[in-house]
Amino acid sequence: MKHKEVRGQLVTLRLLHKDHFADYVQMFSPTVRHVLHVPGVENELAYLHERLSKVRQGTTLFYCVFDNQGDKLIGAIEIRDQVEHQGQLYCWLNEQFWGNGRYQEALSLAAQTYFDTTQEHFFTARIDVSNQRSYHALRKCGFAQDGLHNGPYGRQYKLILRKK
Repeated sequence: MKHKEVRGQLVTLRLLHKDHFADYVQMFSPTVRHVLHVPGVENELAYLHERLSKVRQGTTLFYCVFDNQGDKLIGAIEIRDQVEHQGQLYCWLNEQFWGNGRYQEALSLAAQTYFDTTQEHFFTARIDVSNQRSYHALRKCGFAQDGLHNGPYGRQYKLILRKK
């Protein structure tokens, strides 16, 4: 169902693998953890182990994002099962790589792979209203706003990306 590697001009997506965990938590900075409401790297490691199992089962699409200059892990992008999560998109890039097109390319590659390998016609994202940087980045990638909802940490935008 999934491609092990998807290469773009700026980034390459590689399916989540246990070999990525050390580099993943190294780049999962306090800034990123704060934005995602993740209290510590132990919590994220537990999440990664759970997601690895789902990747093997084919029930989630989870890629680590590698910068093509230096082949360094710089983030992650996951499109989760819509029954399991109201906001299907889980993604982050280390703040050193914000604002240079890598996020847009990673999301575009992941979305294209998701739509090419599933029968789905859309997927959703939930973004805290206070996270305007992510909101504008998703809108720039083609997400449409689909309402406001109460989330676990306050109001959230519900966004949707439809298959083209």
